[in-house]
Amino acid sequence: MFKRLFILAIMALALYYALLFAKSPQSTNLETGRVPEASGIARSLLDDDILFCHNDSGGEASVFALDTQGKLRAELRLEGAINRDWEEIATARDPISKAAYIYVGEIGDNNSRYKHLSFYRFLEPEISDSLITISNYERIDFEYEDGPRDAEAFFVDPKSGDIYIISKREEQVGIYHLPYPQKTGTILSAKKLGQMRMNWVTAADISPNGKYILVKNYGGIKRFRRCRSIVKALSKKGKNLPYHLEPQGEAICFDARGKGYYTLSEASDSSPQALYYYK
Repeated sequence: MFKRLFILAIMALALYYALLFAKSPQSTNLETGRVPEASGIARSLLDDDILFCHNDSGGEASVFALDTQGKLRAELRLEGAINRDWEEIATARDPISKAAYIYVGEIGDNNSRYKHLSFYRFLEPEISDSLITISNYERIDFEYEDGPRDAEAFFVDPKSGDIYIISKREEQVGIYHLPYPQKTGTILSAKKLGQMRMNWVTAADISPNGKYILVKNYGGIKRFRRCRSIVKALSKKGKNLPYHLEPQGEAICFDARGKGYYTLSEASDSSPQALYYYK
């Protein structure tokens, strides 16, 4: 009897994982060549049909607004800014003013040589023109308390306004924290609060209600449910979510309702650059 139950349990588990990972996302080819080095994606807080993305190191100091069908709607050009190594983007409302902000993370550091890194933060504009110049932005400068390192993932807690950064290359990557409000005109210290049982982390996002966190590496996606703290949640094993392998996938975000998620990869010579949506 026990053996039969054991076999049935194994079969049920195998079926569960087969169904989980067989789920196919909706795929939309990008109708623009402006983001061949896509390295971050974030949902708009003002328009459910808009997603923001950008290129990584050496690209334009611009954020691109795409619609959910992959069409380019606008370029948001940060006047006077430099894209040394932009690796991630996020959106969040200020917990006090409730204004919608876009955050761009200048956090890439492949050789761990930059002592100081930055976030660019500016009000999300209405997409009313194909080229929007952003001249009024803040730059939040920081350093890690335990020295330089590479990172490609961060998110902003919608409840507190705190910034959480996840490093990339360690065997167990670090979770770093910049509490709200993040001052400008000084060098902040990002405190290490914990570790994750993942490595090569390339992207992350938090749901609009702050209850779930997505963390992505090149091989897959995990979802974490917020518990007593964000750090406590990220220290757990997490739940594997469906993922269609991409040429170099470094971008993920929840949709506006927090029910589905988008991924975007860098362009490839072998296949069209696609925006994937999982629901």
